[in-house]
Amino acid sequence: MKDTPSTRPRIDKLGVKPNHDVLLLGIEGDEAFVAELKARGARVRTTGAGAADMIFATFRDRNDLRRLAALVPRLKSDGALWTLRPKGSRDLTEAEMMRAGQDAGLVDVKVVSFSALLTAEKFVIPVAKRAAHRPGTASPRTRGASSSRGRS
Repeated sequence: MKDTPSTRPRIDKLGVKPNHDVLLLGIEGDEAFVAELKARGARVRTTGAGAADMIFATFRDRNDLRRLAALVPRLKSDGALWTLRPKGSRDLTEAEMMRAGQDAGLVDVKVVSFSALLTAEKFVIPVAKRAAHRPGTASPRTRGASSSRGRS
């Protein structure tokens, strides 16, 4: 069976819902994306300490990965961290991104073509660990968390 690209709108593939609190880090200059979020009814911000339903964070190279674990406490327990990285980059590979997410105690569950230049990978807190997750506090790391992602 041939793998055909999804025709669903990007905002639907990303799972953004009305009233979601969305934190943008490094992608806030994408006016089209910000307009999509606002049209969906999401509350968009670029700062603040409150836990977010979704975080969209840009990672340009492997040195940026050191920021990933610090984002986990900024997520609601049922929230999603969407990491955005350059497509086909040798400076940051899919395997490196997946390993960084797993090292931060997250599981990767989905990959989406965010734009012509960026790939988005969705990470979430494992269901078994959500009750213990305390936004705003350091999260214990879980090595070797499993992956159960789908592709869009």
